[in-house]
Amino acid sequence: MRIETHIHSAVLGMDAAVSVILPQEKQPYSGDGRLKVLWLLHGGSGDHTAWLRMSSAERYANEYGIALIVPGGLQSCFTDMEHGGKFHSYLTQELPPLLRHLFPRLSAAREDNYIAGYSNGGYGCLKAGLARPDLYGAIGAFSAGDKSDIPFVNDGSPRSRDRIQLFGEGSLKGTENDLQHLGRTALAGGSPLPRVYHACGSLDPWLDLNLIVRDFFEGLEGNPYDYRYDQPEGMAHTWEFWDMELLRFFEYLVLEKEPGKYTSGM
Repeated sequence: MRIETHIHSAVLGMDAAVSVILPQEKQPYSGDGRLKVLWLLHGGSGDHTAWLRMSSAERYANEYGIALIVPGGLQSCFTDMEHGGKFHSYLTQELPPLLRHLFPRLSAAREDNYIAGYSNGGYGCLKAGLARPDLYGAIGAFSAGDKSDIPFVNDGSPRSRDRIQLFGEGSLKGTENDLQHLGRTALAGGSPLPRVYHACGSLDPWLDLNLIVRDFFEGLEGNPYDYRYDQPEGMAHTWEFWDMELLRFFEYLVLEKEPGKYTSGM
């Protein structure tokens, strides 16, 4: 069951689009048990329909019996923008209780909620998962570098203007937009940590940024995030890669298919 809904966000001060996939159980129904939930974030040029148009995510949801929530984040990287919407707050504070009210079968349990994304959404899902380890049991970050590792020069270019709109002009190191800072803070907090699956293709133009993220997690003693990294040869910054890695993330989560339980829509 695919639902495209528009809700009013008090945090954003505007109406916002969200795609919701609820696996439709065949009759006779087995009960009203809660559904595991995967929050899927799009990249910089995508929207709330990108995962559903460009990948097999909806089919996977029916095969594995998991709900998908695909919010729109414009070009925010799902962060609280310096000059713009507070998309991180919207994603982590406002949207979950609202959708659970509208769709009561969505599980609120931390261990039943996962967050994943590609490119800018990959950064956004790492930020959300590390900043709010109480919300998500696992993170799936595909082609996901850390924005704090990108050198910034205010040269008047469109790229620099976009960066100022998102984060301002200062360094991101040691701030709420620095993934390493968030990772260390969560680790020091002593609460349960999300598991982290991270992947980047060998031909990705931003592979170097992904390797910095990899080295951070792999350098933590005892692998506290149960971190796993995948770097397939010959794969680039493409939907072919992200679709493949979504399935590998499901395997990392040890999700099991439920053949015959849900309708395929065929």
